[in-house]
Amino acid sequence: MNKSTSSTSNSESTTSTFEDSNNPLFKFENGRRYLNDDSIQYVLPNDDEEIDRLQMQHYLFRYIWQSNFSAPVKEILKCGAKVLDIGCGPGTWVLEMASDYPRSNIMGIDIAPIFPSEIKPMNAEFKIQNITHRLPFDDNSFDYIHMRLMLAVLQEEEWKNIVLPELFRILKPGGYIESQEFDFRIVNQGPCMKKLAEGFILCCNAKNINPIICPRIPGYLHENGFVSVNVLKNTAYYGSSSGRFGKLALEDFVSVFNALKIPISSIFEMSEDEYQSLLDNLQEEVDNNETFYKVYRFIGTKPI
Repeated sequence: MNKSTSSTSNSESTTSTFEDSNNPLFKFENGRRYLNDDSIQYVLPNDDEEIDRLQMQHYLFRYIWQSNFSAPVKEILKCGAKVLDIGCGPGTWVLEMASDYPRSNIMGIDIAPIFPSEIKPMNAEFKIQNITHRLPFDDNSFDYIHMRLMLAVLQEEEWKNIVLPELFRILKPGGYIESQEFDFRIVNQGPCMKKLAEGFILCCNAKNINPIICPRIPGYLHENGFVSVNVLKNTAYYGSSSGRFGKLALEDFVSVFNALKIPISSIFEMSEDEYQSLLDNLQEEVDNNETFYKVYRFIGTKPI
């Protein structure tokens, strides 16, 4: 769940050494590091612990799909394409794509400079950018635009009226956009997961964000001029029934909700012990209920 938006200027800096707690870009709350900008809606931290989680999350989603993308762009990537990754986080997707397709130029943008600034392939580039502002790219610049897990990042009006129109502008005619999202309507929830999911939704709603965005994305793509919109769906299970993958998927979930302990426990007026009990009971709960979730890839193209 990354965000490529900030109220700060669209700096082109790619510096990523921010361990200094005095750095004005960051603030520290409850032992976690956040961007120091109250206008930013993103609810999760951006410290080393979160970077580790985002990297694990990348591998989980790649395993689910057995690929880094589903858009029909493999041939143009082999020949040499210009690619943009929105909300790139630590840049794992960008680095893999740059390595797999050395003739293509892969650029990642994100609100937080947590991506590598020095050790990266020659065809990989990162920039701090604000996806809710006009991007510093010419019209018709990119062959392929990829974005992932913006469900807790963008308000609906930003999806419809700012982000997708801007991505349409910078995508080449005939180019592809691919958005991958997690459907937060988790199936076969037990009481603990249901309570945590409800808290997450309320946290997002407090920032005017609707995390149940998957059903709306195809319509938003059509409304903004994209055609040949294709919806791909996959499912994955939490817990022991899916072996190591299921255990890591649950670990990812727990990591998110550890980071959200303060806001969610405050919403429900529960003690730290009560909140921890919800997390502690998840393993048994998902195993007993065979809890699973759906992920989607939404693919569209810009008319020629």
